[in-house]
Amino acid sequence: MIKYIIIFTSLLASYTTLQSQDFIVNFEKKQKECSLGEASVTIVTGVQPIQILWSNGSVLNNIEQLEEGFYDVKVTDGNNHDTIIKFTIGPLYCEPIAQNNFTPNGDGFYDTWSISRLEYFPNFELFVYNRWGQLVHHQANDYTPWDGRSLTLPTPDASYYYILYLDKSDKKKFIKGDVSIIR
Repeated sequence: MIKYIIIFTSLLASYTTLQSQDFIVNFEKKQKECSLGEASVTIVTGVQPIQILWSNGSVLNNIEQLEEGFYDVKVTDGNNHDTIIKFTIGPLYCEPIAQNNFTPNGDGFYDTWSISRLEYFPNFELFVYNRWGQLVHHQANDYTPWDGRSLTLPTPDASYYYILYLDKSDKKKFIKGDVSIIR
């Protein structure tokens, strides 16, 4: 007999304690940027044996590496009383983050322009332009931090403008911005 059905749709972490007249269950769902989701249940009180059954077939207290989708966990105590907790894992969100300046002067500090999280976008394409719209740097698929050179020559101190396509086959998803070279 199902006592409670609880539904969680928050994309970020959520934590709650559920109490029926028979037992208490702590439920926690985590979904961080750039990582798959995870969820766990802890039985605070209840008649032993306690059984846990996740919708993916696991019987452990926690599950990890959850991709986008709908999940549930059924907790049953020794008196055959149960609770079902339904929850959603949202889409993996992981936007690249580009530095806004760098100093390619050979001192070993900030000598290249870095864009973090590009490893999550193996089919990216990057274009960097000067203020006149001339292409000064281009790369795709295999990211290497830019050293501020164009055709092996150092580019002058200035602001440059970039377009980063997250998937070069889908020109609708892109990030654009500017980066300054300061020597």
